[in-house]
Order: sequence, then structure tokens, then C-alpha cells
Amino acid sequence: MACDHQESKIWTRAGVRIAAANLLAVAAFVVLAFSPGVAAGSETIYTSYIYSSIGVLHQDPNYTSCVATSSEMMLNMTTYQADLSYLSSSNEVFQSPLRWHQDPSYAKQEEILAYARASMTMLTTSAGTDPHGWRNALNYYGWGNIHAGVYRDSSYASFDETATAVVTALARHNRPVGILARSGTHVQLVTGYVVTGTDPAISDVFTIQGAYLTDPPLTAVMRGYYVPMATWRSGISAVRFSAYTESDSRYVDGIDGHVGTAEWYGTWVIIDPVR
Repeated sequence: MACDHQESKIWTRAGVRIAAANLLAVAAFVVLAFSPGVAAGSETIYTSYIYSSIGVLHQDPNYTSCVATSSEMMLNMTTYQADLSYLSSSNEVFQSPLRWHQDPSYAKQEEILAYARASMTMLTTSAGTDPHGWRNALNYYGWGNIHAGVYRDSSYASFDETATAVVTALARHNRPVGILARSGTHVQLVTGYVVTGTDPAISDVFTIQGAYLTDPPLTAVMRGYYVPMATWRSGISAVRFSAYTESDSRYVDGIDGHVGTAEWYGTWVIIDPVR
């Protein structure tokens, strides 16, 4: 899975449209965006927003390093959340033996990319890395062991099922969730959500209104950007979360025993925290 080399052109065409749509969406939620459990009519709105500009970086100039850049941002944001919650000994983020220290450097990004490629199940003739390499890099650099099991790769048969899994993981573990965007040729982070119904931290009965996405290229306009559910499902390619169609992960994974292509092809793929 190489990062989409057309992303600069995609963002040049899409940036204004996304920005305009985002302004309308944010206006609808401006009062509620950081107020979990706020009643709106007959329904209650729950939100999460863990994006932080601290530790954010861009993959440029290496356009094959979207996974490594996203890993670095995910771990930086996890560290920031741990710092915010250090007073609560019952908080899971605080209790987890996180070994990562905030590092927004390009050198660390390239180091992570090399590790992800060394531990992936993708053909070495392909650029970038695959979901196995992404999962492995997060666990190794974040928690010191490729077998740490904090992050996993997951796949689902439908967009709606996947979106529910994304929100549930973020709500219950307070960590960013990675998604394999643009049919698996690029990756993005989900760093927040807006739902109605009941609290996804404790319940499975909720309706997703939208998600906050973060994209690693410098040209991307999405940094904790709100994307309505309909746009996330079927909008322009820069934001649409579509099924994985890459077919170059052909080796058996040493962690879960699966062959990536057989596991992911035609499904929606995420890298989600489980603790």
C-alpha cells in the first residue's frame, strides 16, 4: 500500500469544497462540539475531540510515509491525552505502560517507516507499508513490544459497521483510530465524533452524525476536520471512506496468522485500539 501520489492534486481540487462544507457542519454543532451529553430536542448528543496540534507533522516530502506520519501523530496525541489525565489513576490511558515521548521529527517518521516495512506482510517491491506494518509500528514504538496488543488491524463488511467500530474504539479507549482511506492507497486518522442517542463509551445504541478526520499531507486541509456522515460514506475521494482494494499483502502475518489480502480485500479496514 503506497500512499496516494495524486493526493496533492486531489486536495487542490477538493480543498475549497471541503472547507465550505465543514463550515456549514461546524456551525450546526458549534454549541455542542465539546459538550458531551447535551440534549438536542428529543435526543442527546455525545461528542469527542482528541485532536491536538501539539505533535502534529506532515508526511512531506516523503509521499510513501503516510502510515509512519500517522503513527507518529497517533502516539503524540495519545501521549497528550495521557498527560491530561495523569491525575486519574483509574483512567486507562494513564495506566497503560506508554513508552512513547512526544516526537514530531521527520527523522523519527523515517525510522517508523523502516520498521513498519520490515514487519509488514506486503511485497517489498511495493512502496509504503500495509495495515500489519502500521499495527506493528504503533505497538512497538508506543508500548515497546510488537506483541503489546494495544492496537490491532480490523476489517468489516460494510461502511456503517466500520464507522460504528471506529466510534466505539475511540470512545472507550480515548485514542485515535486509523483508517485505510481511498481504497487502501492512503491513510487518515479519526480524532473525534458526534453521535446522538446514548453514550458510545458505554452503549452500542447510537447514531453517528459525523467524524473528525486528520490527514497527514501538508496539502491536506483536514486537521481535526468535521465530516458529516453522508460525506464520509459517499463524498468526494479525498474524504470518502471506501472498501480496501489493494492486493499486494500476500504473506502470512506472524501476529494474527492471516494473509492481508485475503483478510482485507473488499472490506473496510481500520487500525483500532483495544485497550
